[in-house]
Amino acid sequence: MDCFVNTPKDVELLVKNRIVENWLGDNSEVSTLINKLGKGVWINDKDFYFATVAEALNSHCGTHWNKWKAMLRQNYFNTPWTIISFVAAVFLLILTVIHTVCSIISIA
Repeated sequence: MDCFVNTPKDVELLVKNRIVENWLGDNSEVSTLINKLGKGVWINDKDFYFATVAEALNSHCGTHWNKWKAMLRQNYFNTPWTIISFVAAVFLLILTVIHTVCSIISIA
């Protein structure tokens, strides 16, 4: 569990998907509890129950395309308004290019 939970946002996601029940009240307390459970315990990375899931997750997150997508979603497209404004800007840019091409064709 310690590999999957590092921040209170991780706990929030696990609680939201009903994987973990939070009876402590605060997500930061749960993340601290989970992170302290494994303190001083050595586990073989390659030989535990979720080793294949962790390996697949690390390989998926390690690709440049997925890192780029995650960075864009977290930093730039984190609200619906930013997505709507981006789509509107692209639409206006396309209309501007079409208008320019039509103007050049009508002059020629």
